[in-house]
Amino acid sequence: MTPTKSTEAVVLDASAMVDLLTGQSNANAIRDFLRHKAVHVPAHFDAEVLSALGRLCRAGHLHADEVSELLKALRRAPFTRHQLHDLIEGAWARRDTHRLVDGLYVELAERLRASLVTTDQRLAGSYQSARLP
Repeated sequence: MTPTKSTEAVVLDASAMVDLLTGQSNANAIRDFLRHKAVHVPAHFDAEVLSALGRLCRAGHLHADEVSELLKALRRAPFTRHQLHDLIEGAWARRDTHRLVDGLYVELAERLRASLVTTDQRLAGSYQSARLP
């Protein structure tokens, strides 16, 4: 019998992607968790990852050439990106329990009935379907 690949949907937070791209100690756990999953992200995901990588570069933790290579890897990532206009009202409705940007991830996870993979402790603590790899 041939094993079937899972098509389980997960929502990936930018914090986990930055850890994965930069090879943090949890990168293998993140990679293993995402294997054979359909990864979904809100459209602003790429901008958040770019911002985080830029901060790491300015702080001297990454060289500009490294960031350029990581951005190429980000561009190649086979993620389904979801338009923000469908998520904004749901994020706003969660304003009392989540940062607004985090609310976009939570709204997407709720709509897809998917786990939210994050390495952001605050987000993980405020959303019951969040997974810390």
